[in-house]
Amino acid sequence: EELFNGFALVGATSMECFNDVLRTFIARSPYAGELTDTMSTADMALLVYLHNPEELSVLETDYAALKKKSFAMRATRRDIRDLVVTPDQIHDFEEGMNRIFQSKNYGSTARVTLTENDSGEIVLLVRHGDSYRRQGIVMNGRKSKTIGFQPESYNTLSINRETGELRLGIPTSPKWMEDAYCRQLGKSLFDDYDAFSAPRINDLDKIKELGRNILVYHGAAEVKSISLLSIKAFLSGDSGMCAILEADNGDLFRDMDRHHFKLTSMGRITRAKFLVRIGRSERTIILDASNRSGYDYDDFGMVVDEWLRQVGVIHTIMQDEEVNYVELLAGECKIAAAV
Repeated sequence: EELFNGFALVGATSMECFNDVLRTFIARSPYAGELTDTMSTADMALLVYLHNPEELSVLETDYAALKKKSFAMRATRRDIRDLVVTPDQIHDFEEGMNRIFQSKNYGSTARVTLTENDSGEIVLLVRHGDSYRRQGIVMNGRKSKTIGFQPESYNTLSINRETGELRLGIPTSPKWMEDAYCRQLGKSLFDDYDAFSAPRINDLDKIKELGRNILVYHGAAEVKSISLLSIKAFLSGDSGMCAILEADNGDLFRDMDRHHFKLTSMGRITRAKFLVRIGRSERTIILDASNRSGYDYDDFGMVVDEWLRQVGVIHTIMQDEEVNYVELLAGECKIAAAV
């Protein structure tokens, strides 16, 4: 059984998504000298397993807990720059979520761990059970049987005290879970179920407004290039029909210029896909015209987030209110000057 579990663990961590994780871990280990540039992900997984199987198991668990390919965003209108989350608030949040999970047949085994990430965000790591499943397994010889089990999942709730945003790392989860997390967290922290009720929407129509300038990044990160790969948008008029425009060779703006196509002739953009290259890495970034985004929110993702804020695709409630306040003052000054 131990050998079987070992093969399963090495196999699970041999996927390409573990490449950077394993390479970074080995480079900091006592056996860093055994690491070569030509090692595959499977080679590195096996190397870690041979030195310490438990370390490889921890890497897999941490990756499952913290790496999310998509996330939803909500925001609060409160000023939470000085927010401190207490153990009592965590306990109340845990109890409230367990009642909700139990009502959905997810069990009542949720556990919440409070921490902070490198950016100073408050992070709640939630481990909970999923709905029960049945699955056939192979026995000795020709025998087989069906077993019932309850898998576990990890979700992350990250609170940005500067922007008032709540990032929910709950990919492919049902909508009720996103709503439940937001309502229960608002109740536990502020005694207000609607504290995190405002979704942060990606404004993809900035692509039409800015054109190729949407691809410009100003910052310290080593951003090599940003390309628009595809968009999905409504056709102009009241037909309610959508069209998907895809790049032939990785640059949709160039294709549209070649065919003399004006993006402004389209209706509202509902989805966009970009290719971002930072240093030696490149990733596909998917954005919906909702509160959902499809990319890892790690160091790479933070640069993507910085770029999207610069071009106005992302704008927080706090920023909107500050802009409105400045515009209001400007308007009052004009009136006073006229008088």
